[in-house]
Amino acid sequence: MPDLVIALLPGLPGEQWSWREIAAEVAAYNFDVRLVSDCPPGADNELDLAGLWVAHCAMELARDEGRPPVLLVAHGGSGRMLSALGFAQRASRRRVAGYALVEAELPKPGVQDWPDAPVTYIGTRESSMAELRGWDVLPGEDIAADLRAVGAQSV
Repeated sequence: MPDLVIALLPGLPGEQWSWREIAAEVAAYNFDVRLVSDCPPGADNELDLAGLWVAHCAMELARDEGRPPVLLVAHGGSGRMLSALGFAQRASRRRVAGYALVEAELPKPGVQDWPDAPVTYIGTRESSMAELRGWDVLPGEDIAADLRAVGAQSV
């Protein structure tokens, strides 16, 4: 699917999670998958960590040739920073086709102009809160299959 990049974003420093197997499964169905490298440590507090993580991801995604629309996918604590990364993508004139949170913390409610694209929650951790926000919820029993379904809808 050349019209969309599925960006699998790193966890926060110290979180243990790997996208490699999921990335391979999704890519096997001809999706363009981008594994964003781990964010380097070095933040002293939550605000610095958010700024460092967003800047790191934005710089990594800026390397994509042609800058096709992107589906931003986060896991764990990095989910709460998706709105900021989405704004960074818009500021760089890249369209965000959607957001997927995999067993992730949710961004704080009330952020003006967000979400600017469809959001899907995959898993159970925060699924009831995601439903209350009107987002699609998938069970997360097969994360790769769920991401393929979200990617197909995002094109």
